[in-house]
Amino acid sequence: MQNIMTDPLLLNKIKLPLSFVANNGQEDSRAHFSTSIKNRRIFFSSDRITLVELEPIEESFPEPDDFPAPINEPDEPRNGVALELSFTNANASLAPEGISQLPGHHHFYRGNDSTKWNNGVPHYKELRYPGVWDGVDLDLSGSKDGLKMNWVLDKPDRISTIRLHWAGADSLEIDSTGNLLVHHALGTLTDLAPIAYQEIEGERKPVDCVYRLYDSFDLGFELIGSYMEDLPLIIDPIIAYATYLGGSLTDGCSGIAVDTQGCVYAVGSTNSIDFPVTPGAFQTSNAGGSDVFITKFSSDGSSLIYSTYLGGSGSDTGNAISLDTQDCAYVTGATTSANYPITSGAFQTTAGGIFVSKLAANGESLVYSTFLGNAGSRALGIAVDFQGSAYVTGEGGIIPTTPGAFQTTPPSSVSSIGFITKFSDDGGSLIYSTYLGGSSSGHCNGIALDSYNYAYVIGMTGSTDFPVTPGAFQTTLIGTGAFVTKLSTDGSALVYSTFLSGSSYDDGRSIAVDNRGHALVTGRTTSIDFPVTANAFQITIGGGSDAYLTKLSPGGDSLIGSTYLGGSQHDDGYGITVDELGHVYVTGHTSSPNFPTTQNVLASVLIGAPDSFISILSSDLAHLLVSYYLGGSGGDTGSSIVLGPEGAVYTGGETSSANFPVTPGAYQTTLNGTRDAYITKTGFVLYRQASVEIEGWF
Repeated sequence: MQNIMTDPLLLNKIKLPLSFVANNGQEDSRAHFSTSIKNRRIFFSSDRITLVELEPIEESFPEPDDFPAPINEPDEPRNGVALELSFTNANASLAPEGISQLPGHHHFYRGNDSTKWNNGVPHYKELRYPGVWDGVDLDLSGSKDGLKMNWVLDKPDRISTIRLHWAGADSLEIDSTGNLLVHHALGTLTDLAPIAYQEIEGERKPVDCVYRLYDSFDLGFELIGSYMEDLPLIIDPIIAYATYLGGSLTDGCSGIAVDTQGCVYAVGSTNSIDFPVTPGAFQTSNAGGSDVFITKFSSDGSSLIYSTYLGGSGSDTGNAISLDTQDCAYVTGATTSANYPITSGAFQTTAGGIFVSKLAANGESLVYSTFLGNAGSRALGIAVDFQGSAYVTGEGGIIPTTPGAFQTTPPSSVSSIGFITKFSDDGGSLIYSTYLGGSSSGHCNGIALDSYNYAYVIGMTGSTDFPVTPGAFQTTLIGTGAFVTKLSTDGSALVYSTFLSGSSYDDGRSIAVDNRGHALVTGRTTSIDFPVTANAFQITIGGGSDAYLTKLSPGGDSLIGSTYLGGSQHDDGYGITVDELGHVYVTGHTSSPNFPTTQNVLASVLIGAPDSFISILSSDLAHLLVSYYLGGSGGDTGSSIVLGPEGAVYTGGETSSANFPVTPGAYQTTLNGTRDAYITKTGFVLYRQASVEIEGWF
């Protein structure tokens, strides 16, 4: 290990995405380009790539402001390690080339001598090493979360010429799943098993490919599957993380959120008295049989920024989480604890079945915490607007309503009914609160907001007189069905409300809204006549129950797309989100060995029953872009999916699998109890290869 002193650099104040900066004299002359990723600096020379990693400095919480402060490295030396990836016997006069120059420039000022300042240094979106070996090019791109390397071969037999050497590493290892582990003094660098494919008649066909170790520090690639000998081949490694989270008993994650720095916040429930908590967190011990937990991970998934219990002496269940612009976490769920932590001035300080709590950004205190409703009520969804108002939905018993709200009294015939409640930003009062239901029991499961603060909810009802609006897509209920409702901004009226069901049993579990006001929903259906569209990816039910995905028009009067998603057994959609281009992301669980997957992206098979799944569909729900199983030999369920910076995909759920595919260097790599929560982050590079539809994202 070396002590490495870094020069302080005054960088542009606006935070830029990862790019490749040309060397105009500000770096060692051997480097043609450089870039930075977290605690790593990477230098691109003619025949090698050098990675310098420093021990991380202590995390801090910057003041919220429009632009981050200039970045300055500390003056003190820090332990570091330098790794070199060199190209053995590469062609002479090899040099990287910048591709796609980006707008703006970098400016470097060292010391007081202005003759040594470097102004207007260009930076590029991609790098290319042309002709590393005959017929072999290397393309590099990336985001702030990682570096993507594509080896492009003009024909497959060129693969034998690729020979890479790692200098500065302690050892190289290929794990049981084919990942390359580069062990070094500060930890482990992980590259997932390589993905190879060929372009054949406009489609990407997978080719089985593995890393091959030649000796202790030299490696290459080997093709082990069939391929077309005269067509080009692309090898595409990726980087991601996956971690357990839990103590020695039962733990599960029901919701996640992610901030602008790529830090995941997870909420769920734990029975473990040794659930991992952090010093100084709000509550560091379990107060009852089941407590809520809230955990914030570092952006690389290797450590906890904070982790706390939240609960009283009864049973407390965390069901949903959302963040405000200051990175305060808002959580909600159900409680039977009369001594659940409540703050003075909260809206309801007497015991009730629901809690709504706002945690400070550092996880050390409650900004506010309140009960809501009576015993037996529970909250299942939460969203927060830009003003810091929390919107909560679920099912009551008795929920306080506000004058002028859409539905201020529940039918006398029901024991449970949906509700939507909007809190003031200090949690001390209600802006609006309304029931939503008919004469049979029902509930709301999920809530989402659009940019105008209209609340959209999804749920399940057995009420034929559930409030639907004239002209809505489906105004008649046949069986027990899902519903989708858009509420006015003051909670006084329905903008639209529609059933979404067939003739059997259908449940609505999760909802998202895109930037054009389309509601995207998922859940479970057992109906062979569930409403699907003619061009849907899957127009018939696959088995006993399927997940479904549906996209409603902005007015709720028609379907833009609607599809089954499932195989021959039980499948269920639990979490949904949408990106700026309209691609739809869903997670849940499946027991079907023939669940629809895309083998050309990530080969996977059903291991347990059930396994989680992650799927991405086109904006019209007509094409499956990415789909794979995620799990081990136990039971695995994906409960929540969100997008983070640079398109990274995050999922949370629960697993009883001792062989869940966690990654080296992740915070928790072993199953601690009978069931643990899990968190995964998949770099966007995984999906860039799935379809040309997504290629414009960088």
